Amino acid sequence: MYLSKTFLIPLLVILFYSMISYQRNTLWIDDYTLWTDTLSKSFQKSRVHNNLGLIYLDQEHYEKAISALNTALEKSIKALIKVNPALIKKEDIEKDNLSLSVLKYAPHSAEICNNLGTSYQKQDKWDQAITYYQKALALKPMYPRAYNNLGVTYNLKGQPDKAIFNLKEALRLKPFYPEACNNLGAAFKEKGLLKHAIEWYKKAITLRPDYSKAYFNLASLYSEMGKHQQAIDQFSKILTYQPERADVYYNIGNAYKHLGLFIDAVNSYNQALLIDRNMTKARYNLGIIYNQQEKYDTAILSFKKVLQLRPDHIDSYNNLGIAYYSKGLYPEAVAAYKEALHINPDYTASHLNLAIVYREQGDVDKSLYHLNRASTVEPAHPQLGLIRKKILELKQ
Repeated sequence: MYLSKTFLIPLLVILFYSMISYQRNTLWIDDYTLWTDTLSKSFQKSRVHNNLGLIYLDQEHYEKAISALNTALEKSIKALIKVNPALIKKEDIEKDNLSLSVLKYAPHSAEICNNLGTSYQKQDKWDQAITYYQKALALKPMYPRAYNNLGVTYNLKGQPDKAIFNLKEALRLKPFYPEACNNLGAAFKEKGLLKHAIEWYKKAITLRPDYSKAYFNLASLYSEMGKHQQAIDQFSKILTYQPERADVYYNIGNAYKHLGLFIDAVNSYNQALLIDRNMTKARYNLGIIYNQQEKYDTAILSFKKVLQLRPDHIDSYNNLGIAYYSKGLYPEAVAAYKEALHINPDYTASHLNLAIVYREQGDVDKSLYHLNRASTVEPAHPQLGLIRKKILELKQ
């Protein structure tokens, strides 16, 4: 039995299109692959370059992002000239092809300028970021995202008043804008108006009940204000939405530690370490608590684990020395303190601790040497007089 030509040709067409679809689907592994593939097939489209720039931004490849976004602007202008050359004067292009007189007619130019601003902001290049955000707003005055980003940049630059102005403009244009509310909270915090900061963080959470960043900022502010239980309450809400946040468990541990609830603090730090076993600050704080609880062997293990991960962690050497000293292991304590001083010869705490150990061992000269080194570095240290008195008593 033979197939007729009228049946065979549509079948081939279906198979051909199916094959292309399959080949393209194998290419769309992730956003970067999708847009680089699209770029190779649509090189002249500014939107493709813009989206590729956004992917580079997300990947923290900021220079590549800037390059892609600048290309997007150039393609946008060329597309405009091709479609409607009468809109742009030749002398404007020759003078500055990225001037507002040129860009105001180019499609998506405001969005691309906003994305360029973010590329510079992420590199802490505040002035360049501000220039592009302002250019975006000149091109598109009713652009709440650019006002928000401009406000964030002014706050990062240490200019909270300008930040507050621009963030309020964002909210005027877009009242239900949780990111702007959160950022306004941060700007009021920078200005020292903490009640206002709390109010705006709470507004952000009201608008978006799962907004972890606003919960984190609110909780951190409560911690700074010494309201540790309120901080714990807010940090804990984050875990409802993001249970694998080691940093949140760590901060809860810190709040419990400030409240003197050491068992809860230890549990929280251990939860953080279950998620991120290399979180040295959690291991370090565990060591501090174990020292306070006189669990010196456990403290020693904690500090040693920190030093395996970070051999330059000077505070761990010092506190390791304290644990050894508390156990009466003076040679081990001396060795730990000296390791700290090897990292920083002017580390006052280890000089004072060595003065105490050598005093216990009856070595007055070494004890006085380290005491004098500490007094040279930090002459107003409150413990200097007491330690000197103890050493001189031994000398008499």
